[in-house]
Amino acid sequence: MPVTETPAPTGIWHRPGDAHRSLPRIAARLLYAKDKEELGLEEVDQVSVAIERAIRRRFLTSATLFLLCILLSLLVLAAWGAAASDGQDIDQAAAIAVSLPLVIAASVAVSWRYFQYGLGIVDEKRTPVYGKSRRSTVETLEKLFDYLGRRTAPAAYYYDRKGIKRPVHRRHFYGRLRGLLLSEVASDRTIVLPPHGFWFSAQIYVDAEPEDIIRALKVRPSTGGRPKELDYEAMLLTLIEHPALRTIDPDEHGVETEVMNLIRDRCEPSDEHDNDIRVPESTRLREFAKKIVAAVKINRGPR
Repeated sequence: MPVTETPAPTGIWHRPGDAHRSLPRIAARLLYAKDKEELGLEEVDQVSVAIERAIRRRFLTSATLFLLCILLSLLVLAAWGAAASDGQDIDQAAAIAVSLPLVIAASVAVSWRYFQYGLGIVDEKRTPVYGKSRRSTVETLEKLFDYLGRRTAPAAYYYDRKGIKRPVHRRHFYGRLRGLLLSEVASDRTIVLPPHGFWFSAQIYVDAEPEDIIRALKVRPSTGGRPKELDYEAMLLTLIEHPALRTIDPDEHGVETEVMNLIRDRCEPSDEHDNDIRVPESTRLREFAKKIVAAVKINRGPR
């Protein structure tokens, strides 16, 4: 009996060779030369973290309220079913009790979409949220999103669960949280709503070589190592004679976190100062904060 092959579904299957065309790696190549791409990816990760910090409270509030409303509706439905099985007539009251939390949940979802795209047709880019990311990095990333939002730009795409290539609409890069599309974490990308619909978490690819995009945008990726802003001496200089550092108690619980937050406030871009000093990731920053706390404790001496 001849063996028949199962026909492959229509579409283009994922090709391992296009991994370098992923949106995060293209962004990294715009920031750093090819042999320094890992530094670019670290910079992109810092951007994602900064955005997540900036919207964390708003997102958690919206998500919690949405889930509570859905849960409340399910509980009312369960109570309605139990009452109906006992022969009780509570149809009108139950209908109101179910509808109200559903309306609130829908309002929360619409509000979250409005925050990202506004109301109506998505026809222009919204002011982005980047938190305390470096200005030079933001400018480069915005050039990329401007480019991908054009009608003449290379096509963006993703792979569905079957490995089939699907298009990504250019207006996907218009939302306020477009910077999170660069995150390697799917849960971060889920926060970014698509212009049509309420769910998207796939990794986005661009149908062009990174070098072609670099030439099109006329950017010059950095060929050096880490920027001077990573110098711990520069970070320390921002803390000298700062009132908050003079008032900390080195023996107090949580003082290291307090110093970490102070370093971020003094080093990352802010309207209160002109500093733009890159801060390391949390683990390394905590080690630096420990050394500062230890030095403060030694310099103050016994009480």
